[in-house]
Parts: sequence; C-alpha cells; structure tokens
Amino acid sequence: MAKMRPGEKLKVDFNMNGQPIGDHRATLANYCGALVKDPLNAPLYEVEQFLQIPQENKDKMWQLVLDKFDIGLDDDQEEEERKKKYMQRRKFIMESLNKKYRNFRARLKSDYYDTEETDEDRLKEENMPNFVDKKDWEWLVKYFGSEEFQKKSQRNIRNRSCLDAGHTAGSKSFAQKAEDMYKRDKVMPGLLDVYEETHLTSDKLLVTQMASDALNEMKRLLEQRKAGEISFTDEEIYAKIKPKGKRNSRDRRTGVSPSITSLFGGFSECEKLRKEADKAMNEAAEAKKEAISANEQNKILTKKLKDVERENKVTRHFLEKFLNTLGYNLSEFNMDEDFEESNEEYDNEEDKDEEEISGNDRRHE
Repeated sequence: MAKMRPGEKLKVDFNMNGQPIGDHRATLANYCGALVKDPLNAPLYEVEQFLQIPQENKDKMWQLVLDKFDIGLDDDQEEEERKKKYMQRRKFIMESLNKKYRNFRARLKSDYYDTEETDEDRLKEENMPNFVDKKDWEWLVKYFGSEEFQKKSQRNIRNRSCLDAGHTAGSKSFAQKAEDMYKRDKVMPGLLDVYEETHLTSDKLLVTQMASDALNEMKRLLEQRKAGEISFTDEEIYAKIKPKGKRNSRDRRTGVSPSITSLFGGFSECEKLRKEADKAMNEAAEAKKEAISANEQNKILTKKLKDVERENKVTRHFLEKFLNTLGYNLSEFNMDEDFEESNEEYDNEEDKDEEEISGNDRRHE
C-alpha cells in the first residue's frame, strides 16, 4: 500500500452476506489492524472497550478506509440500494475495527502483562511495550488487574471452552473458503459442506475427536433426512451438531472472524433452530410412543373381541345341543326377527305411556 499513487484505491469484492472476498480482502483486514494500533485513532487510556472510543475517531477511521479501498459503494444506481450497501459496509468495517482493537489489547496482555509476576515488574521500562505510551501502559496494567476485568477474563475463558474443535481454514475467512469451493466445484456450498471442508486436514483426517463426533452426528441426521424420518434443514442439523454452551452470550465465531455461522446465521439463530429441532424430535418421539401405545391397545381389543366371538360360538354350540335334546332345531328360530318385534312392542308401550301423560296434563290445565 505504501507504493500506491495518490487517489488510487484497491478494489475489494463482497459476497451476498456483505463479507469481503477476493485478492484484497486480507489487505483490508491488515489495514484495519494498523488503524486501531494508532492511539490517535483508537486510544488506550481510560478506554475499556471499542464502544467507548469517541464517534469522531470511528468516523475518521471509516474515512481512512474509504480513501484506500473501493468497497463498491458506487456500484448501484438506485439511492435506496446505495444507502443499504453503505450501512452494510460500514457495519462490517466497524466490526472489523472492533475485533482488531480487542485482539491488539489481548496481545498486549499476553505478551507484556502475563509474562511478569508483579505490577512493579510490568512497569519497568525494559518490560514495557516500546510502541505504547507509558501513560497508556500504566492505565492498562491497572485495568488488567482490576476485579471487573478478571471476572470478564474468566468468563471469556469459559466461553472459549465451548467452541468446537479448531478448524483448518487458517487465516482465510470462511466467506473466502466458500467462494473457493464454489469456484472449484461450480456449485455454491451449503453450511454442512463448508463445515466438513474446514474440519478436515489435507489428508482428509478430522482435526479432533470433537470434530469427528460432530461430523458423525451430521451424517446420521442426513441419513435420517434422506430416509424421510426427519425434515431438518441444513441449518437445523448444524444447530444440533454444534457444541452446546454460552447460551447467554453471542457466538464468538460470528462476525468478521473466520466463521461458518457468519455465513449461514448467528448463534442466536442457531440456538433457535436447535430448540426447534429438539422440539420436533421430541414431538416425533411422543408421536411414536402414542402410536406404539395405540397399537398395543388395538392388539388388546382385538384379542378381547376374538375371546368374545369364541365364547359366543361355545354358547351357541351348547344351546344348540340343549335344544336338540328337547326336540327343537335352533335354525327354526329367527332370533333377529324376535329381537326386532320385542323392540317394536317396547316402543309402542312407551308411546302409549307418553299419550296418557299428555292427556292427564291437558285435563289438569
């Protein structure tokens, strides 16, 4: 970039999700990292997080990015589309600056704070970072040792433990990885395709046992979907196989870091899909239990009906034998007609009783 002529800009392409891809994506990321290391852009003193950096500093860094990079703000003719793209691009750049700022402070802590046992040693000139102002470093040492920061640090350590096995994408973003897969296969890869691709080594070996378990579960669910047992989408399957945890915090794999979920949905969406998938599986299990129970009840009723039919046959057999001893033939009796005549006589008797009651009521009136 130092060799660029005045007014020259590097063209950066973006995918449909507003993430940089192509030859200059890494240059853009590195430039954002350089901007936040300058205290005139992103001060360290009495600033706990990127959110507290003055708005005019953020606007300045945004403009510096626009001065060096063509990020496609003028590609659309319609004003509404240009406005939408402007907001999308600015949001991405601010998130990138935020991440780079956090990483810069994290490296200061790991390389200069954690290496010494006491604050006195940390503040010795030979142990201080020579690219950070002394006043800034003194404040950072005090902040890193505060109870508030220590609590946050422990929480982040727990959150990191919830991430799945390390991927094999390296410094290449998953957005670029998906683009490379599309160019190679001529088919836009889905979420599960990218997940599998980025968790296999060059020898097609899985990076860790956790990745192996996740991929085995993924294949099992895909087989169930193929067999028609479930109707999960790729997103719902991913929500099932990704490690559980950090339910009250955002997914650290989203945003501008190499991220699968930044391509296909954030943690909150995956968590929602996970719950929906769990609910669907529970409902399917309950329906299966109900079907098994109904089948068992049907078998019991069928057995009872057969027992009744068998008892009726036995009763008829003994009745026929008994009538034969008396000189009667059972076939001469039309039991159905006798039953109907009996019912008809009973109905007629009821009608007569009702007429008598009605007549008595009229006489009383």
